[in-house]
Amino acid sequence: MGKQKILIFSDCYIYGGSEKLMAFLLKNEILNKNFIFQYAYRKHRGYEKGLSNEGLLNRKNNYALYLLSNETLFHMVNNYRISSFVKMTIKVPFFLLEKVKIYFLWNLLVLMYLMLKTKPSLIHINNGGYPAAKSCNILVVANYLTIKSKVVYQVNNHARECTGIFERIYDKFIHKNVNSFINASHKAKQELVDKRNFDSNKILVVNNCVPLPKVKFNRGQIFEELNIPIDSFLIVEVAFLSERKGQRYLIDALSVLFRKHLLSKEKVYCAFVGNGEDEEFLNNYINKLGLSSNIFLVGYRNNSEDFIVASDLFVLPSIRDEDMPLVLLSALGYGKPIIATDFAGISQVIETDLNGVLIQNDLEKIKDDLASEIYRLYKNEKLRTDLGLNAKKTYINYNPESYGLRLKGIYEKIYGE
Repeated sequence: MGKQKILIFSDCYIYGGSEKLMAFLLKNEILNKNFIFQYAYRKHRGYEKGLSNEGLLNRKNNYALYLLSNETLFHMVNNYRISSFVKMTIKVPFFLLEKVKIYFLWNLLVLMYLMLKTKPSLIHINNGGYPAAKSCNILVVANYLTIKSKVVYQVNNHARECTGIFERIYDKFIHKNVNSFINASHKAKQELVDKRNFDSNKILVVNNCVPLPKVKFNRGQIFEELNIPIDSFLIVEVAFLSERKGQRYLIDALSVLFRKHLLSKEKVYCAFVGNGEDEEFLNNYINKLGLSSNIFLVGYRNNSEDFIVASDLFVLPSIRDEDMPLVLLSALGYGKPIIATDFAGISQVIETDLNGVLIQNDLEKIKDDLASEIYRLYKNEKLRTDLGLNAKKTYINYNPESYGLRLKGIYEKIYGE
């Protein structure tokens, strides 16, 4: 008997953490020894740039689909430096097209054709949240109307509240026609139960994973690029520049520490690695606070791991729409002391004063809590060292080998049902 065919489907307006997780899956040696992977995705330039960076753009059995979605367009429009009125004017006709279900019908036909062409034994749907990308649920419908393969549905962020009778009916259909759901954390699983009324017995918790690429540029080279002294203390956050990732609160915390002279502006620096819709706002905010010599927006980097390795402290002050961030797992693997907010799957990974530090996800306190913990770790080198050593030990639970074995067991169990 030959290898079973598994179709992975993913749709995202950016190439982010959940997409990287699928890249790890496609490259996983354990899984590739046992299965043939087909990969379908909504085609757009940003996504294919991410695939190219992963070396996956031209792989065999890729299916780039011309699906209709406003997500990428609206994300691009939000990044334009134009007035809010012009942005809204651009969006309105596309919003109306989606509302009258033109997008749904087109995407359904495209995905039905995909099912008939690929005929996978099992479908692995990868969604950033729930309901999130609408095409992910449409694929469940397309599969039901055509080949009726087994379905695994991965939800990478917390579910949103169900609104309206149509959503409740749709949820029941999705729940009935999906064999198993996957979450990275027990908290995200509970959100699917509480907010979407899914059966907890149908939801599996599988830790995310992340490989650790070899460092391309060492600490000295990173510091030279940033033009900071080699004996500096460097704080790093790797994330999309977005309100939900909490960059503003880290900037505020550093501003307080510099203003109170608890940190020296000749000694302490911070680098934000990533791009996003808040780039202009954050750049202006940094300049307004007079911190442009200490806080750097370095943009998107293929070698973001080099900045993590070069750092003295890794900070991830996310405030919402998060579960188990891959950059957090990278920081674990590279043995870095970590400060992160206490919610979602983050609190499943980090234990305060063991392998990192958690702060409350409270917008009224987050700035002060960040400032307090940054100062505490800055002053206590031994604690930073101990946290880093324990972080590295924790990483064993999130490596690609463990992830591959877990998914292999899930695929085989579902296929055998």
